[in-house]
Amino acid sequence: MKNIIFKKLGTIVLALLIGASVFSLFPTVTKAETTNVTWKNGSVVTTLDGISTSDRATVGKTNGKWYWEVKVNNVASFVGITGESDKQYQAFYGASGEIWNNIKSPVKLAYNYGFGVDYVIGIALDLDNDKIVWYANGVSRGANSIKPSELEGSQIFPVVLSGTGQKIAFEANFGASEFKYPIPEGFLPYQDSGTSTTPDPSTKPDPSTTPDPSTKPDPSTTPDPSTKPDPSTTPDPSTKPDPSDTDGASQPTGDRAILTVTMDNGFDKEFDLSKKELNAFIAWYDAKDAGRGASFFAIDKHNNNKGPFSNRKDYVIFNKILTFEVSEYSTK
Repeated sequence: MKNIIFKKLGTIVLALLIGASVFSLFPTVTKAETTNVTWKNGSVVTTLDGISTSDRATVGKTNGKWYWEVKVNNVASFVGITGESDKQYQAFYGASGEIWNNIKSPVKLAYNYGFGVDYVIGIALDLDNDKIVWYANGVSRGANSIKPSELEGSQIFPVVLSGTGQKIAFEANFGASEFKYPIPEGFLPYQDSGTSTTPDPSTKPDPSTTPDPSTKPDPSTTPDPSTKPDPSTTPDPSTKPDPSDTDGASQPTGDRAILTVTMDNGFDKEFDLSKKELNAFIAWYDAKDAGRGASFFAIDKHNNNKGPFSNRKDYVIFNKILTFEVSEYSTK
């Protein structure tokens, strides 16, 4: 299999010139892309001991559309939202399949279906349209007539409550890792800052700062075509990987691609991926470009996994990507 990639120095220089001129047009974004959100104990796992005990998240929201998940280990669990004082709440209760509210007076809205042990409860909080929808293992349980704006204070917080004297645990995912179930369209992970660092498409570069297209790389920097790889350094095809060698992996086969991601600092990240992995990356990129999904994507480093590790992944941040290139190939 031929897999020799020549990089032209002149092309790299031109790319860096274009990158420098484009980035000079936009201010540096200092606000963090994500905010670390936990329960008040500093962890995403909290244990409640006693009926009516509760815990809430460390960060509240005043607007926007947010999604998070909570895994429960007891059906006597309330999962929902609260206001700034923690005195009022509305929550999905698993034991009887109802929405409970104590915003004005205790109100139970019958759903006729609850959730079970180890269920993952999804919460879609739409503060722009003043409603909340619950999901049980990815299935929508609908909204209710009580609005989030009826909670006291200006901020809304995720909350969990106990409906039993037993110890029960709640494990939240505010977006620090991949969600168990698909995030509803138009919603962001709860811990996302909600601040896009993507340049406004209506802002066009000043033509005076655009590199002169007549400026071409110096041909003297192009690799000499007469220079070919030394055949003595070509691997012997009769040499097969030693199955006892656990430091490497078998040569991959099938449809594959070299994914080259150019970051905003001008550096390239190169990955050798299967067609399935490539499609997953492109699907994530398209979704994030439309404002959905996680702000990062984990790419398995495969044969570049050096050292005493069972697995290594490179986390690529969406807002740091300048461009990417796909070079497909096939192996037998």
